Amino acid sequence: MRKTFVLRTEATLASEDSTMRFGNDNTIVIPMAILENLYRYKGLPEKQRMATKFMEYIGNIPMEELLSKEGHKQKNESLLRVVDNAKIDSNVDACQNLSQLDKRVYQVCLDLQREGETVILISQNPVIRMKAKKLGINSEPFKDEIFPKPKDQYKGYIDVKTSKDVIDKFFKEKSIDVADIYNYNDYTWYENLFVKMKGESSRALGRYTDGKIVPLKYSNNIPGKNKSLNVEQTMLWECLLAPPEIAPLVVVKGTAGSGKTYCSLVTALENLSGYGSNNIYNQILISSPTITIGNENIGFLPGEMENKVGPYLGGITDNLKGMFQTNDPSMTNRKIQEQIDYLFYERFIEIQPIGFLRGRTIPNTIFIIDEVQNILPTVIKDIVTRAAKGSKFIFLGDPDQVNNVELNSRYNGLVYLSEKMKGQKICWQVTCEKSVRGELAQVVLEVL
Repeated sequence: MRKTFVLRTEATLASEDSTMRFGNDNTIVIPMAILENLYRYKGLPEKQRMATKFMEYIGNIPMEELLSKEGHKQKNESLLRVVDNAKIDSNVDACQNLSQLDKRVYQVCLDLQREGETVILISQNPVIRMKAKKLGINSEPFKDEIFPKPKDQYKGYIDVKTSKDVIDKFFKEKSIDVADIYNYNDYTWYENLFVKMKGESSRALGRYTDGKIVPLKYSNNIPGKNKSLNVEQTMLWECLLAPPEIAPLVVVKGTAGSGKTYCSLVTALENLSGYGSNNIYNQILISSPTITIGNENIGFLPGEMENKVGPYLGGITDNLKGMFQTNDPSMTNRKIQEQIDYLFYERFIEIQPIGFLRGRTIPNTIFIIDEVQNILPTVIKDIVTRAAKGSKFIFLGDPDQVNNVELNSRYNGLVYLSEKMKGQKICWQVTCEKSVRGELAQVVLEVL
C-alpha cells in the first residue's frame, strides 16, 4: 500500500537525503509551513548547512511538479510534494500549546487523509506524536536515525566457548580460525571484534581481524603504575595503545567510573612529545559538549576559552588528579594542581569547543571527545573529518546518561558512531560495563 509521509523540520534535517529514506513506492510531503521554516532556519551550524542544501535541492525542481498532486519523481522513484494547508479545523486550533507552524502541519495531514491517502507524520518529538494521535493522525520517528536498545547495541566484544586444545593452539600459534569456535556461525564477525574465549579449564582474550583471532598486542605495555582492573579494561588499553596508523578511531561506551576517561588521558600523556616516554602525538585536544546534568544553565562565564568551557570538563581534571596520585601517592594536592596547571599553560593539553571545529585540520594529535552521548548524530561527521595524518580520535560516553533533551539512549552521537563504524578496519571499539570507582558507584548503577 502506498503511504504518504509528512516531514516536520527535524525529520527533514535528520539526514542529508531524508526525503529518499522512505522507500521507492511512497510519497513524501513537505508542508509549506515547514519549507518556510527551513528557508530561515537558524539552528546548529550543521543543521543550517543541511537546511541550505535541502533548499537548494528544492530550488532545482520545477515548481509546478512540487505543487502538483502527482509530485516530483526523485532518483529513487519516490514522489516528493510540497503541500499548503487548508483552513485550520477547530479541533486543531483548540489544541493546547501548539505553535501556528504545528497547527499547519497537522492540518496538512488531515487534508491529505480526507483525500484518501494513508498519512504518517514523521517527527522526533514524542509530544508532537502524542498530539497527532489525539487528532487521529498516525506518526513515527525518523527510523533511519533510531538504533538498537542499549542491551542490543554493538559492544565491541563477544563471549564464546571453545575447547582447551583450541586455546592452547591460540597461545602456541598466535592465531586461530573462527571455525575453531563452537557454533561460530551464530556470531557476526566484525573486524576488530574482541573475543573472550572460555574453555573447559582455561580462558583467552583475542581480537578478530582478517578472518582470524589473534592475541592482544598493545595492552602489555600499560604506562606507569597503572594496570587493567578487569578484562574490559584490558580491551580498552588495547584500543588506546594501538598506534594511530593502526587504530585512528576509538569508540568507548562505558558506565560512569569504568575508567574510560582515565585510561585515555594516561595513554595521551605517555605518548605526548616533550612530556611522555614516547613521541607519537604533538598535542592533546579535549572536547566535551556544554550540557549539564538536568540541563541547568550555569550562565555567562567570563575569561578565556578555558574559563568558559572548563566547568564542563570537571571529569577530565578529576582523572588527571587520579593519574598523578597513582604515579606518586606522596604528591600533595597543591603539587598535583601545579602539574595540571602546567599541562594547560604549556599547551600540552588544549580545550577544543566542538562548535569551533569547522575548517580545522588536526594532524599528530590525540583528541579525546568526552560525553559523546550528548552530541547530535549530525555533528559527529564534522568532528571525525577533522582528523589528519598521525592523529587518534577517541570518543567516550555512556548511552544511559543522556542529558541533552533532544537525544536518548538510542538516538545520540555515541551510538550513531558506534553502529555506523562497527566492522571498519580503522575503528576499534569496546564497552566497559563495570565501575571501578568503588562499591557504592557499582551498586547505584545496578539499582538506579
